Amino acid sequence: MIKKILLLVLLSPFFLYCQDSMTGQFSPKEDFDFAILYRLTPTGRVYAQDTKIGNDGRLKMNFDSLSKGSYRLVYNLPEENNYFDFIYDGNEAVSFTFSEPTGVVFTDTQNKILNEYLKEMEAVEKALNSELTSESPNTTDVKTLLRKQIDIQNKAENESKNTFVSLFVKANKPYIPNDFKNRSLYYGEKKTNFFSNFDFGDMQLQSSSFPLRIIEKYYEEFTLIQGSTFYRSLINDIYFEVKNSDSEFQKTLLAEFWQSLVNKNKKNAANYLADNYLTDLATSQGDAVLIKKLDLFKNLSIGAKVPNFSWKDKNGNENTLYNTDVAEYYVLAFWSSDCPYCMENMPVLNEKMNAINSNKIKVIAVGLEMEDEPWKQTTEQLTNFIHVLRKNEDRAAITLDYNVTGTPTYFVLDKDKKIIGTPQGQNALFGIIDTLEAYKKQ
Repeated sequence: MIKKILLLVLLSPFFLYCQDSMTGQFSPKEDFDFAILYRLTPTGRVYAQDTKIGNDGRLKMNFDSLSKGSYRLVYNLPEENNYFDFIYDGNEAVSFTFSEPTGVVFTDTQNKILNEYLKEMEAVEKALNSELTSESPNTTDVKTLLRKQIDIQNKAENESKNTFVSLFVKANKPYIPNDFKNRSLYYGEKKTNFFSNFDFGDMQLQSSSFPLRIIEKYYEEFTLIQGSTFYRSLINDIYFEVKNSDSEFQKTLLAEFWQSLVNKNKKNAANYLADNYLTDLATSQGDAVLIKKLDLFKNLSIGAKVPNFSWKDKNGNENTLYNTDVAEYYVLAFWSSDCPYCMENMPVLNEKMNAINSNKIKVIAVGLEMEDEPWKQTTEQLTNFIHVLRKNEDRAAITLDYNVTGTPTYFVLDKDKKIIGTPQGQNALFGIIDTLEAYKKQ
């Protein structure tokens, strides 16, 4: 009996460990209800498990069935804005605290090492780039910052020796010269050696957010140094680094990079990436959804001619967008009588157009409707617009053609129906209208 009790005492820490492979404390506790765990893979994320967060803000998860790798914890909606990544070595429990706006603070050994290393290195790199891009860089200050980089790297490598996290610490090691001579030489050598410590063929690195992180960092840093017009050569450099890795991983990574460029409004760079590399990868792998997404974005970028569509006016006459020739500029406004925000904004836009010569700027208002009657009643009050009704399948089709994800959505076109503006919101739209009106008066 005594032996059994002793055995239970010895094993009890093991049982407790298995029960809670991840523990976390969220604050304020009333703002967090659930958590979803995803495993990161070379081609995206895979659902692992989910759980409720306790009323006290405490999270517990069992990782018994999970293997070593990188994971993503979603703690609120929308998922793309409310998550953090971490590593799990298959043995050590993961622990953290989370509060807003501080974010996540890890207390387990390996994630603490990694996140402190990344934060410290990022701060020094920011200071270093600030000094180097100043009018007259101070050589002494630059060398001091470079020594700090060496100290941070050595400290993290020593602390992580013979552990899973060492892979990520070594892969993220920046270029640090043995001796600093001048700014031009430093950036030239850094550009050449930027990816020298990162293995895009490593499965664990592929299954993390670090590949995207490092190519974004390269693009942003050397866009700043060389200028935004060098986006083509920088994208070529990035593809050269990843081209020998698995093709599915390439497609996933470059699609994420493309989306990052889109989100940052770098449309020319996004289209160059798609035209020269990403579309070919998507085509070779039969990814029709991605191909459509890339084509749609390109077709709705500044300078592109928008898709044509037709409608019948109140007299039954057939019209098309391309054949409409009543003004020098056009505003395509996608709206709905079911949309409260539209019902506030469209009358204001109608009033705005009272002061604009309709031969200069004309609004074509496309109603995305479920029924005719509410739209008919509303359009009777909006007399300064050309009205187009889209219902059912026609509504779905034009929504896809113009990538309308919310209403109102605006496109400003020239007389050839090429996009010259995609304002976000009515204030931005009015700014473009005022600019065009002032330009035409000169």
